Amino acid sequence: MATQRVFSKKFLDKLVKPLTEADVKPQFVINEATNKGHWRPPQVSRRIQNDLRKACLQQNIDPLSIGLPSKTAPKPLRYKPNKLEKHERMRAERQEKIRKNLENMPKTIQGWKEDKLKELAKQKSSMPF
Repeated sequence: MATQRVFSKKFLDKLVKPLTEADVKPQFVINEATNKGHWRPPQVSRRIQNDLRKACLQQNIDPLSIGLPSKTAPKPLRYKPNKLEKHERMRAERQEKIRKNLENMPKTIQGWKEDKLKELAKQKSSMPF
């Protein structure tokens, strides 16, 4: 069971001063001289923002009124399938090849029998004895 956190007077004084967007969100800053940019971290970290949100709820203050961003739902986990073994990855392709070969099997057998008969005919001598 969680206990109620006690915030210091100094920390509760931060609830009086409203926060700006630059205080709570990272900013992309472009350097004029090099024309390259970098991300500047927020002035108030996420941990402190959450502590401020908890203190607001304890003091019955709306967190949005002091400039805290609304709490967003966590992103869903992205599913990435396993790489699997090579024979498992190739299974569908291999089974499709087997299925096509089985469909053509009567033609293949017929061709094989004809070739066999031709080979036997070549080996047979023309002599009657």
